[in-house]
Amino acid sequence: MSNRHFLFIAFSIFVFWGCQNNSKLKIVTLSGFEKVSKEKNTEKSYAKLSIDGMFCAIGCAASIEKKLKNTAGVSSVTVNFDSKIAWVIYDAQILTLNGISEVVKKTSDIYSVKTIEQLKSFPF
Repeated sequence: MSNRHFLFIAFSIFVFWGCQNNSKLKIVTLSGFEKVSKEKNTEKSYAKLSIDGMFCAIGCAASIEKKLKNTAGVSSVTVNFDSKIAWVIYDAQILTLNGISEVVKKTSDIYSVKTIEQLKSFPF
């Protein structure tokens, strides 16, 4: 019984000693670093495109929307198949209206931009 008692005490001391968190919180102050904003200085511009040549919502409108969304400088696109209108929010420092029109035309030979106009904001 004394061996068991000794083992129990030794084990308890070992567990207690081993479970102690001896690490202390260290605070390190770095100087010379400035806070850098992750947001770029972008100029939001809005465009409304009237597109001819769309025959289906799933294939045509979706493919134009996908192609425009993957274009550098475009932040948002909505293509409405029923009205044949695309609404684009883009960065005018990166992309022009002609560039947007070219992306639509390059999506497929059947698509053409009937009209394109730059807006100050969207009416909705």
